[in-house]
Amino acid sequence: MNNIKRMVVPLLALVLGVIALVIGIHQNSTKHLYDSTAKASIADIEESWETEADTDMQKLVKTAYIDYEVNGIKYEHVLSPVQDDDFKIGDTVDILYQSSNPEKISAPDIVTTSVIFIIVGALVAVGGLAGTAISIIKRR
Repeated sequence: MNNIKRMVVPLLALVLGVIALVIGIHQNSTKHLYDSTAKASIADIEESWETEADTDMQKLVKTAYIDYEVNGIKYEHVLSPVQDDDFKIGDTVDILYQSSNPEKISAPDIVTTSVIFIIVGALVAVGGLAGTAISIIKRR
């Protein structure tokens, strides 16, 4: 059983790292599509208690929903790409959207986010690859 665990954990890290890497590369390659800005208003905040897997402690998670308008069309109760525990209903946030498809929105720091995904994904994937290789070598 321990041998399986030693193989699964690094393999899982490899897969999750590659997924994060792909997400980051995709975000970075599509950042030019988010060519317009808008002000959005926090319309609703949902709160839920979630259990942290590693500590079994509960923490309050807040999810903000926004309303914004583009070219006279209102988009209401949309999951905000910008999340902050200090948001209050009525606060305003800046968002980016695609002028060709205003339903596609992003946080203004899309480049920073994509770079973080790329770096973290690469590190986790390399660690997972190394762990998988070590597990395979040890099995022989």
